[in-house]
Order: sequence, then C-alpha cells, then structure tokens
Amino acid sequence: MKTRKTQIFFFLFLCSLLSSYPQTRQYNISGFVKDAVTGEVLINANLLLYKDSLTAKSKHFRGTTSNIYGYFVFMELQHEKYFLIVRYIGYKPKIIELPEAKSGTLIINIDLSVGEIEKEEVVIVGRKQNTSLISNIDVSPELLSKLPSLSGETDVFKLLQLLPGVKTESELSGGLYVRGGSPDQNLTLVDGLTIYNPSHIGNIASTFNSEAIKEIRLIKGAFPAEYGGRLSSILDVKLRTGTKEKPRGVIGLGLINSFFMLEGPLKNNATYMLSGRGMYYDKLQNGFKQSSTVPRYKFSDVNFKANFPISESNIVSVSSLYSKDNLYSPSALKNLNFSMQWDNVSFGFNWLHINSLSRLLNSGFSIIDYKFKSLILNTNSKDVTDNFFASSHLRDYSLKQNFEYHINDEHTFKIGIDLTLHQYNLIYSTAYDPLLEVDPYAGDQLTSLEGALYIQQESQLTERLKLNGGVRIYYFGEREFFNAEPRLEFSYALTENTFIKSAYTITHQFLHLLVRNDVSLPTDLWYPSTKNILPTVSTQYVFGIDQYFGEKMYLLSLESYYRNMGNLYEYKNSAALNSVKTSVGTQIIKGDGEAYGVEVFFNKKDGQLTGWIGYTLAWTRRQFDDLNNGKIFLPKYDRRHDLSFVLSYLLNDNWSAGATWTISSGARFTMPPGGQYRFTEITPGSGSNIYTDNPKLNNASFPAFHKMDVNITYKSSIFNLPLEVYLNVYNIYNRQNPFAQYVSKEDENNQSVVKLKRLVLFPTIPTIGFNVKF
Repeated sequence: MKTRKTQIFFFLFLCSLLSSYPQTRQYNISGFVKDAVTGEVLINANLLLYKDSLTAKSKHFRGTTSNIYGYFVFMELQHEKYFLIVRYIGYKPKIIELPEAKSGTLIINIDLSVGEIEKEEVVIVGRKQNTSLISNIDVSPELLSKLPSLSGETDVFKLLQLLPGVKTESELSGGLYVRGGSPDQNLTLVDGLTIYNPSHIGNIASTFNSEAIKEIRLIKGAFPAEYGGRLSSILDVKLRTGTKEKPRGVIGLGLINSFFMLEGPLKNNATYMLSGRGMYYDKLQNGFKQSSTVPRYKFSDVNFKANFPISESNIVSVSSLYSKDNLYSPSALKNLNFSMQWDNVSFGFNWLHINSLSRLLNSGFSIIDYKFKSLILNTNSKDVTDNFFASSHLRDYSLKQNFEYHINDEHTFKIGIDLTLHQYNLIYSTAYDPLLEVDPYAGDQLTSLEGALYIQQESQLTERLKLNGGVRIYYFGEREFFNAEPRLEFSYALTENTFIKSAYTITHQFLHLLVRNDVSLPTDLWYPSTKNILPTVSTQYVFGIDQYFGEKMYLLSLESYYRNMGNLYEYKNSAALNSVKTSVGTQIIKGDGEAYGVEVFFNKKDGQLTGWIGYTLAWTRRQFDDLNNGKIFLPKYDRRHDLSFVLSYLLNDNWSAGATWTISSGARFTMPPGGQYRFTEITPGSGSNIYTDNPKLNNASFPAFHKMDVNITYKSSIFNLPLEVYLNVYNIYNRQNPFAQYVSKEDENNQSVVKLKRLVLFPTIPTIGFNVKF
C-alpha cells in the first residue's frame, strides 16, 4: 500500500511540474529533415538558429536536433529575422533565410544533399552531450556489412549478441538474454509493430532484412516511460521508406541463402521498399551430408513499407513483415524426431501529423499474428510421456496515440496511450496425437485487454545535467490490474569527455514464455497473465560512467546494474501437460529472481581499424518454493563470464576484412547424478521401467562456448553496376559447441539403459556469394 501511494505521489508531482511551465508563445518553426534524393528522414541532424545576420563572428542563440522521425521544432520565436543552418555528417550544410510568420506555426521541410565530409564536422561534441543516455546503443546499418556471418548477410542480431550484457543460451537459442532476463522479456518494435519472435534460429539473422533497416536502437533495461510491456530490453528498429528518385535495388546470391531489396517512387512523392530473403541450408545438408545428425534448417522472410507524404505536415505509412522458420531432425538421427516451426505476420498503419501549435502527433494501428509449434518424439521409448507437443497462436490488435510537445529548447513533454486486445490459442501435451492439432476443444482459448498511459519529460536542466523522468500507468483487464511504473534517468557531464549516468525503473509484463528445463530443444509456450497468473514485475537500478579519448574516437564505458524480478513462472516438477484434461495454468508455479553484474565496453569508432571489446561479469539467480527443494538455483542462461572481440579493417577502397571471436561460460543444464533404478509395476503384465535419480536443477554446465568467424569482402563493378563479392567462414576452427542434449532409453543386451547424448549445430561453414546494386 505504501508503494502504491509513493507511485501516485510521484505521478501527481510530475504533472504539477509539467503544468508549471509558461505557455505563452509568439510563433513556432517546425518540420522534418530528409535526404534530398531518397526522402529518408535524418535522425539527430543539428539545427542552429541565428538572429538578424550571419557572419563569421555570429553566434547562434538557439539550437536543436531532429528526433527519431526527423522532426524538429523551435518554440516561441519573436517577430525578427532568422537564419537557420542545418548540418548532418556526410551531407552538405544548408543555410536557410526563414520567412517571418505572423503567428501560429511555420512548417519547413528541409532536404539535405550528400556531400564531402568536412574534417571539423567529424566530431559532433554537442550532439554527444545532449544524447548521452544510459544503457542505449545505436547501431549503424553500415557496420553490419563489415562483419562475418553464417548466411553471408550480417544481421542486427548477430551484432547485438556481441555487445556486453547481451547473451544467447546456445547456437540454437531463438532469442537474446539481456541482463539476466529471458527472451520473452525483450520487446522488439519494427516501425512500431511488436514482433514476438524477431530472430531466425541461433540469432544468425533477424526477421527483418538488414538491407531494409534505417535505424536501430537497443535499450538495455533502463528504458523511459514511452516504452513498456517488457522487463529486460527494447529493440527499436526503423525501416527504410524507399527512394523518391528512380527505382533501384540490390540482389545477393549466396551458397546457403539469397536476398533482394527493391525501392523506388510512387505517385505524388510516395515511395516504397520491398525486401526478402531465403535460406536453403537444409537442401545442402540433405544433398551432401545425409549421414550427419546436424538438424536441418531453412527460413524465409519479406519486409514491405510504403510512405505517403500527404502534405508538409502529414505523412502516412504502412508496414508489413512476414517470416517463417522450419527446424527438423535429419533422417540419420536415431531414436529422436523433432520439428519446430514458427512464423510472424504483422501489418501496421502509421500517421505523423504536425498540428497548428507545432505539436507532433503519431497515430498507429497494427495487427500481429504469431504461431509457434514444437513436436518432440522419442521413437525408441514406449513411454509416451517422453514426447512433447506445444502450439501457441497469438493475435494482437493494437491502437497507439503519441503526442510530443516541445515546451522550449530545453524541455520536451511526451504523452501517449496504448490499447491492445490479445487473443491466445494454446495447445500442449506430453503425449502426441495428430488429432490435437484439429480438435477445437484441445487447448486454452484466452482473451485479454491491456492498456497503458504514459507521461514523460526530457529536460536539459543545466548545461551539464540532463534528466528524463516519467511514469507509465498500466491497466490489465483480465484481473482489473492497475498500477504505476515510475521511470527516472539522468546524465551529468563531469567534463567535456566524462559522463556519469544513472537510472531507476519499474516495469511489468503480462505475457510469459514457458520453457521445459529438461529439454534443450525449443519448446516455447507463450501464456498470458490471467486472474490467477500474476504479471511479472521488475525493478532495476543502473549506474555507469563514459570516458572519451582522442577527440571522441575512443570510448570506454563501464556500467553496473542490479534488478530483482517477481512473479516468474516455471513448470512444476512432473507437470501433467495434457491440454484436454488440465490447464497449463495449474501446472506452473511462481517464483522470484535477481540479476546483477558489470559491463565493460571499449570502442574504436573511426579509422582503418574499427571495432570493440566487450566483457560482462554477471550473476543470475532464481528461487521457487516448489522447485529445487526451495533452494536458489541458476537458470540455463546464467553465464558468469562473456568476452567478445569485434574487428573490421579497411585495407583499401576495394578490400576489407572482419573478424569476431567470442568466449563465454557454458550454458547450464540438469545432469542426472548417475544413479539409475528399475521399478516393476504391481499390475500384472506391466513390466518394468528404468528411472534416474531426481537431481538438483541446472547442476551442471556445458563446456565453455567459443567461436571465431572471419570474412573478406571485395568491392568492384560489373556492367557499370556496383559489385560486392564476399567470403565468410563461420566457426573457422570447427569448435564443437553442444547446443542440446537428451536422455535416450535404449536396449542393450536385452537390458534397458539410459544414455546421455549431445547435439552440435554448426561446424565450420564457408560461404561465398556476391551482391549487385542496380
């Protein structure tokens, strides 16, 4: 009760603080900054406003930067003469003499042309001071092309797992583990669309084509009030809008995958972008490695976006994503058959509008459809409970309305509302029958309503101190759940090159990913909060320091964090998973967890040699009264040490090379202690079964995981078209990293014995291919 009163007081205090700002104004200038050729918005462009005249001795009196939509605004200008200078790295500066407006809003959309980079413009000190946020990582899409990959196309998820604080359970893991959280605790947004499973198997690629990406931002845990619904991280991805010049594209052909991207103009300044990929690794496996027990795998995806600038103050866009994965067992694998399939289908509509008072309104509607199905059959066991089948079908209908108001150059106020209707169809069973997939009475059908209202203020309180404070108010209709989540973050510049940062956040999550701890293969089952299943809650504290060197060419960052988590859910021991007879809600138990650690990040951002070194020292713990005898245990993805090296070297204008190497503590698993006993049933003719002793949960770990990937890229031309030829070698020294294991009951000499078997996924895989732009 005391906590609730504190949160409500925090909310009322924030509202009173916002209302204290004066609302008088003369007139405002606002608009969007875009690329003159492609029409893409330019994020974090620098805009400086000068009064009366522009000379060598003139000093600007106002300044701002464009936001994630390319939007900028100058508030409450007097009726005087102004000049505006706009700069963006890699583009020619633009000087505009502004016409005087009598009142209201003057909307000016600014187009910048690509040009030579001036030496003095390489170091953007002012922008770094204004946007020094904790636990934020902005990823440049250009960096992706410099790193090696399995498929020949380096992807954002490949890059993210090399950052400190971001882990994967194994090469087969379908998600990222950020600061002690599970994959379902990460929110992935693509143009505002929620993607439930944003990665292909092993995180070798995301479900969105890297050629289609405009901007990527990862926020690790300490995210502001405008984001919610997850506990661990936010991955915010913006897709390209397409070029408004002539049609163009890129085609890539590789040994195990191929891709394409097309973009161009439509009527009335509208543009489109279409991209797609296909991976056919299983065809090579079946053709050349028929005796291999490595799982077979393939995927495909398509991304589409169309942009319609209706007027200077109105932009409408539609986005759509589709992806499909299929992982299945090879014929050479004895005693075990498995099949995992999942697909995403998403559609979104978005409307950006600048009203007469220079307020930016962002309205959106989306439909999300996600399916996951897993089937595991132990063909050599007569015990049907050795099998498993699960199917999750999730569908969301969402409405979002966001409002951004610049009180003045130092204070930005944001408010928004999100409404989502969730529909779930879940099937689960330890005994598989094909009729389960068509039986309308098998499984749970659940519907729930989730709503959120957020209020947020970003303030440059002094030249050195920046503050981001807000609150997110949640409503969950299934159990009439209502609560407030305070968020607070600050950054303080000790010197021009030294920053200290800290954050405090409370977050809730209403969807749970249930995973069997005794099976290493993906068995994901998404289950929502209900009247009996509480939402998960997390509180996180973060403190960090950034130090820049060499005119900001080098960055050394140190961050520490602590987070506690409540209402975590796991399957109970010997869960009776049969969707016809029991609800999964009766087969799971509630517990708590905590995670803490230190992350070190050293980054060289410019020159022929670029890259970074990242190290994480972390602890993750769980405690359930009805698991592991009530004692604290370590989850599967607890990895004490994680070290990554990422290097890219530009030899000359034609040749470049890249390499990544990572080593980390092995993932944990439950190992039977070795004791086996035979139990004969009392019923006549039942025979006997062999059992293993009940061990401690996750009491062992796989060997340390380590792997090196390298690539060489050659740039040239063919038929006057840009050509890029690449050679990638995945797992260059053929490290046999196990990703899964299973207990097999086999007959030997008329005796039933239990054997532990391990599977590895990717050996050394060289790939060669080329990309052509036209």
